[in-house]
Amino acid sequence: MHAPENRLTRAFRSGSPPREIELKLELASGSMDELLRHPALASLKPLPDKSGQLHAIYFDTGDHALRREGISLRIRHESGNAVQTIKASGPHGSVAMDRGEWETPANTGLDLSAAAGTPLEALLSDEAIRESIRPLFTIDTERRAFEAEFDGSLIEVALDQAKASGRHQDFTFTEVELELKRGEPAALFAFARALSQAAPLRLSTLAKSERGYRLLDSASLEPSRAKPIELPKKATCVEAFQVIARSYLSQMLHNEALVRQTQDPVALHQMRVGLRRLRAAVSLFGKQLLTDPESEAVKDDLRWAGQAMGQARDLDVLLARIRSSETAYDKSQIGKVERCRGKAYRDLLETLESRRFMDVLLKAAAWIEAGDWIGASENQEARERRVRNFATDELSRRFKSLRRNGKRLRKRSEEERHALRIRIKKLRYGTEFFASLFPSCKDSKHREILADMLGELQERLGELHDLAVGSSLVPSLVETSPERAERRREKLLDKSRSAMKSLSRIDPFWL
Repeated sequence: MHAPENRLTRAFRSGSPPREIELKLELASGSMDELLRHPALASLKPLPDKSGQLHAIYFDTGDHALRREGISLRIRHESGNAVQTIKASGPHGSVAMDRGEWETPANTGLDLSAAAGTPLEALLSDEAIRESIRPLFTIDTERRAFEAEFDGSLIEVALDQAKASGRHQDFTFTEVELELKRGEPAALFAFARALSQAAPLRLSTLAKSERGYRLLDSASLEPSRAKPIELPKKATCVEAFQVIARSYLSQMLHNEALVRQTQDPVALHQMRVGLRRLRAAVSLFGKQLLTDPESEAVKDDLRWAGQAMGQARDLDVLLARIRSSETAYDKSQIGKVERCRGKAYRDLLETLESRRFMDVLLKAAAWIEAGDWIGASENQEARERRVRNFATDELSRRFKSLRRNGKRLRKRSEEERHALRIRIKKLRYGTEFFASLFPSCKDSKHREILADMLGELQERLGELHDLAVGSSLVPSLVETSPERAERRREKLLDKSRSAMKSLSRIDPFWL
């Protein structure tokens, strides 16, 4: 793998403000001792001065004003000393945490004057916020710290067994923190993959402070939805793909943790959306950038991950539909669907806990940051191409293909209509990925019109697909009479054809 000159590398080298570039991994099972026996850790240099018992107190207002701004404030007690730390989140959507970090001695307690020159300073100008900052929760950690030389980079390795406590509740967790002290961020991922051979490690996007907040506020367990993508106009295709892919892998990771914890259907849906958007980005850039064998292997991995989620999600949709249907279902029918759904979720959770699934996500993160595709000699011109020019050509090609393949909808087979729906979805995602490259008011208006049309067409074709697949999920379930099903099918086909005709008359916003 190659180490790209990306946002994380530039942030580390800039020196102002100070940055913390860190990768977090959660130990899914087993013990730290198993991890320590791995050959990758045999040559680590112990750091006794950074090991031991850590007691951290986190501060915020009662309504979590600091957290809303991506800021954490803590005092950590270690070896008889106290250090106050302010951290500020970097750009959204990165799996490796890229944060500003400011430390000052705190042996006399909380010192808000130390916020001068940090993002916290602006918040403290509000007297109400300043006066209401107080301790919220604590995190106690037993840490074993080491230093590793790996791929020419210096990495600090912290093996943490920790407990978050607040409001008479506590939660224990075990994690590995890899912090880049010198060198390239790509080394963090390569080292993490080496460690994953010893013990099941899953990528985590949760800072310790976030675990404390979740202990206090169950509402923070809400599913993560796609965030707007911001691409600089002069971004290259490599830079643009990395920004997009990081964002949706992060969305997937956040929701995967919720699915394991709560089995929330919305979390599963958003996890699947994150994966679909990631795969759509791979499809959009694929022929230009992602032609190497490693990229093909990652595509296969992501396809497998998507298939693992499909059955449970389809049954969620089916169950929601029959519960809201005008058709009267007896309890035995609904019970059968619920049992099928329960089994599908058990199978899904088993997959999410598997070493294969964890490795798929870790490999994908490493590939996004430092995959072979970044240095492939045959794609150098495409990698350096301005993404705005690429977006114009790629969206035009896909839009033309969609209008051509959208004709004669009634005569298409169900498989052909489903394939058309996938094309529509990829085009819709593409218009969202590249929206920031076309910021004018006129472009925005046209983009909204196009998004509405694509969304409507995707929804109608999706309903047709659901109508076709429902009975295959639970063969003994008869959702409605054949006559009623046919009337609904005809109505959806009429609406789809009408939406397709409207789409053929719209002017693309990117031209």
